[in-house]
Amino acid sequence: LPTRVVHIGDPEQGTSPRLIETKGKTGHYVALSHCWGGPSHTRPLMTTRSTFKQFLAGIPWDNVPKAHQEAMTAARRLGFEYIWIDSLCIIQDSHNDWLYESKHMGSVYENARLTIAASHTPDSSQHCFFPRPQPQAPIELRHISRTGENDGSIFASPMPTDYAPISPEDGPLATRAWATQEWLLSRRMLFYTDGALVWSCKTISQRETGGTFHDTARNPRWKVIIEKYSARSLTNASDRLVALEGLRAEMQKIRLNDTYCFGLWKHNMPDQLLWYCLAGDKKQDRLLPVPSWTWA
Repeated sequence: LPTRVVHIGDPEQGTSPRLIETKGKTGHYVALSHCWGGPSHTRPLMTTRSTFKQFLAGIPWDNVPKAHQEAMTAARRLGFEYIWIDSLCIIQDSHNDWLYESKHMGSVYENARLTIAASHTPDSSQHCFFPRPQPQAPIELRHISRTGENDGSIFASPMPTDYAPISPEDGPLATRAWATQEWLLSRRMLFYTDGALVWSCKTISQRETGGTFHDTARNPRWKVIIEKYSARSLTNASDRLVALEGLRAEMQKIRLNDTYCFGLWKHNMPDQLLWYCLAGDKKQDRLLPVPSWTWA
């Protein structure tokens, strides 16, 4: 288990969620991938130094934001006791705790039994369980074999005309840079989109309708990762390399003789030096202390 997890509890049975320090304990847990929202959005409930002891005793259910309540409900119904939510499991006003946990965030998602992604939820105050109409019933067609015999049935369903509400990459979560390593390192993901549940693991990506789904966000090639990542948003520009650190650490395990150089890999130079900005360069007010030859 990570350093801390939330014990989900069951509000219907009178047990509130509570923060737990795991101290080396093992077990299965769910991780949540979600949007914090920009400055104009409602910020999620956070663990701080002042609320830490209070949250160890219990977190009142009514104080838990809607998206987090629904993620906990889904995890509980799937049989899990624990969930990891960054805003609750990292002490947000402790720079040392944030720095330590951010370096281990890759392993948090990689070791999770399942990652729930609130892909179409702009901030934690909004639902990730979206109300939607019942799907149109499929039409049953008889399947006649070549010999003219009745050979079972074929079921035909209408194809969607708009893929944005059922595609994780078209939701607000896909604009968040931190989601890059969360999606790549998770073993299994359950995306709650506006119009469907989408399952994605290392073997298959598929919508609840049975339609396959090509998830480019799980492509492990470094150049593809950086193209996706660098187009996404960060609240703090200083996190630009930190938000890749978990992914870098996992990549290093298979690149034993390679050297990581400010967002590029030495063995892939000069190829990885041949980057350019698609939308024109936007000069940052405060540049990172990195060489000018890196995309970072």
